[in-house]
Parts: sequence; C-alpha cells; structure tokens
Amino acid sequence: MSRILLIDDEKNILKTVGSNLEQNGFNVDAAISAEVALTKLDSNNYDVILCDLILTGMNGLDFLSLVRKINKDIIFIMITANGFIDDAVKAIKIGADDFISKPIDMDGLINNINILLSKKENYYNENKPQFDTKLIYQSKIMEDLIKEIGMIAKAPSNILITGETGTGKELIAKIIHEISGRKGPFVGININAYPDSLIENELFGHAKGSFTNAINTQKGKFELASNGTLFLDEIGEMPLFVQSKLLRILQEREFSMIGSNSVIKLTARIISATNINIESAVLQNKFREDLFYRINVFHVKVPPLRERKDDIMPLVYYFIKRFNAENKKNIVSISKDVEEKLMQYSFPGNIRELENIIERAVIITPFDTIEVDNLPNYLKKTSEVSSILMPSNNNLDYDLNLDTVEKELIIKVLEKYNYNQTKTAASIGISRKQLRTKMKKYDLFNKR
Repeated sequence: MSRILLIDDEKNILKTVGSNLEQNGFNVDAAISAEVALTKLDSNNYDVILCDLILTGMNGLDFLSLVRKINKDIIFIMITANGFIDDAVKAIKIGADDFISKPIDMDGLINNINILLSKKENYYNENKPQFDTKLIYQSKIMEDLIKEIGMIAKAPSNILITGETGTGKELIAKIIHEISGRKGPFVGININAYPDSLIENELFGHAKGSFTNAINTQKGKFELASNGTLFLDEIGEMPLFVQSKLLRILQEREFSMIGSNSVIKLTARIISATNINIESAVLQNKFREDLFYRINVFHVKVPPLRERKDDIMPLVYYFIKRFNAENKKNIVSISKDVEEKLMQYSFPGNIRELENIIERAVIITPFDTIEVDNLPNYLKKTSEVSSILMPSNNNLDYDLNLDTVEKELIIKVLEKYNYNQTKTAASIGISRKQLRTKMKKYDLFNKR
C-alpha cells in the first residue's frame, strides 16, 4: 500500500481529500504545515507528497525545494489555486512531478498518482542496484560506483580501494563482502594502527609457546577471515618485510602462524584500501610493485565529497535524523546560510568531517533549525577557506597542488585550536596519528 503525506493548512481539505485517498487504497498521513510535515518525513517513508502551495509558515515552494535536497525520488504533487499557472510552472522547475488545481478533481488526482507510481516503479526496476548499498547518495558519480562494485563483487579476485581519508572505503569494502555471497565473516585490520613489531602477529597469529608470554594459540586475521573477506586498511603503510610475506601468501594461497610449521590454506578474499598514491609509493620503493599488481586486480576509486556535491544535503539530513535519535533532539532543518557554507566548503575530511560537523551542531542547537552560529569557527569563515581551495569562478581547479591545499587547511585548523592536535584531528576528520604524519610531512611542528 502506497503511503501519501498530505499537507494543507485547511483542516476540511485534509479530512475530505485524505478520506477519499484512503477509500482508494492509499495510506495517508496528514500535516497542517510544512514544519509538521518535516518531522513526519524524519521518521517515516512516503511514496507521494501532496502539498498545498499556500501554507501558514513555510510555503509549498520552499518546502518542495527542501524536500528535493533530501530526496529526489519521492513523488511530489503541488496543489495550487485555480489560475495560478505561474506558481505551478515554478513548482515543476523546482522539482514537482505534477500539479493539480483547486477545487480538486479526485478522480483525476488518483489517476495521476497511480500513473506516477507506475512510472517510478518501472524506472526503479530498470535502474536499481540488485543489492542494499546502505549508502546515502544521489550523485551520478556514486551511481556509477555502485554499478561498478555490483559487477565485481561476486568475483573472487583481490580488490584495491583508493580514496581520501573519510570517503567511506571500509563501508564500500563491507558492501562488496555482503553482496559477494561469501559464507565467512568480514574481518578488518588497520595496518597503521599497529607498530611494525606487532603487525605480523595480528595478521598471521601465533602458536602456543612461540615466544615469551605466548601461553595460548592465537588466530590471526587471515585465519579469522576464512571463507570470508579480509580487509587490509591503509595497506600503503605496511612495512616492506610484511609486504614480502603477504606477496608469498597471495601467490601460494597458504600461510603459517608464527612459531608453527603447519600450513593453513588461504580461503579469504583480500580487499585492500589506502589513502595514499600507492603508485608513487611503488616508484619511491616504499611499496613492492609485484604486490601492487597482486592486490590491484580490480581498482575501486571512491570520490571525495567535493566531487559529489549532490550528496551533501542528503547526507546532512541523514546525519540530522541519526543524531536527533541519539540525542533526543528534534532538529528539522538547516538555514540557507548554513547550506551555502556547506556547499562552498571542500571537506578535506570528507564524509567523516561532515558527520562530525552535524553531530556537533545537533547537540548544541537549542532550536529546530541549525544556524551558522552552530557551526565550527573555521566553517563560519568558509569563504576564506574556499579561497584557498577554489578559484574565483567557484569551479574546482583539478590541477591545483593538493599538498598545498592540505597544508594550508591544516595550518588554519591548527591555529583555530591553538595547535591542540587531538582537537585539530577530530575537526578535520582524521586520526591524531595521521595528523602528526601530515604535520611532519609539511614541517609544521616548528611553525607555531
């Protein structure tokens, strides 16, 4: 049964139209204002929105514009007064699927709704991914990415996922695992989180008595991921001596625990990820070329958030909904100024940074709308930061030196937090260890 959200500030319209729709097999929720409708959208899924143009408070056109930033797929029909053709045209341009004039012809309305639902279902069946992605997106670049991983997920071949920090590489790896049909678990390890002396033990495990304090046998990640997927995050940071062992394991499809001569068959699929330019690391002899070709049978490049601007608002409202639930808040929307600043910003920390920004804003906002004052200080000065990241015509210059961009932004955020590394890393959306690596790279320890 299709669900319809009916919005009108006239109670008799809500009653008569709603009753008529229900008699024709629709499930109807009524809202007397756009503001009430937004709260319902936050906690319910609808197939159709039927909204009056003239409302008390937020009008129908502004509501339509906001809805389209959150969801481009929901069917939206605008109700206009008879003769208001200009407003109907505006609604169609903004993103309405249809409009109907008062007094409402119920037979015509129901027929139009059924036609639109049928078209939507046909389009969805022809274009939908054959799996649940758990990704929030509506950009073409992400749509293409989803199609790509759908084609390679069921193959047993190794996959290398590349992308900047915070773009969602691990989530992509988990999606690939889920749709691969592999019976074993998804097991992940962040190579950068372990010192060189411990990484072998984490990967391969150890036999009882193999070294001092080895009082029990411990399985490594390779064995724990049997018949599943082993996700090697930040593989570009893997020490060369471990790279050699990994290469042999991938070639021979078997390995042994530390301190054991028993051979264990490798049955896990290997998905690796990195945020560095691994081909440059190969040229600098920091990463083995033969290993690179072994892990890079398929290459998935996850785009940064600045290249998928169409996804920013859907992500914003997804995070608002999530943090509303976690913090028992009722944030309904963001102001136009906040939207403008978010759309101008380049998000060096990508989705993770956006998530942190919205979590903070939801917690500290006392009202139902996030305002500029609820943003971090560095975002309040978006135009200043954007001048570093964007040329004057507001089109990203892809020939821009990204190291320069990254360095300048890190300096600004360090200065904002008085060189507190923990707060700076959290604000940018990276780990403190990653921040220190970048500070060393750009010689920022002595710049204070």
